Amino acid sequence: MLKTIKILTVVSLLGSGVLYANSVRDVLSQQVKFSHNVLKAYKKHKSKHLLTQIHSMKKANLQLKNSVRDPEIKNLLVFLDICYDELRVTVRKPYSRDNAQLISDLSISINEGTHYVKRALKI
Repeated sequence: MLKTIKILTVVSLLGSGVLYANSVRDVLSQQVKFSHNVLKAYKKHKSKHLLTQIHSMKKANLQLKNSVRDPEIKNLLVFLDICYDELRVTVRKPYSRDNAQLISDLSISINEGTHYVKRALKI
């Protein structure tokens, strides 16, 4: 009976690790997709939709920050959070070439930062 409980405990812990990895992978994949589509959406004047997505990305980023222990990765997640804040401000502005360039730069930063996190976490 005791062996069974130990085995079930180990299996459940391994299972939760897999769930954690899958949820982190999902969040990072969403961030990559978002970074690829943000400029297109801005050019199409879909700022309300973008603001909703930015809010979701910030929320997911906060969950990642709370679950990661590595200080270097946490700092990078703080940087990504700053990028989302800048995006939120810029998306609210009327379309211009300068604003589109800033959004493009921020989306590249988010994309590169997300890929770095993926490599560091080996996901």
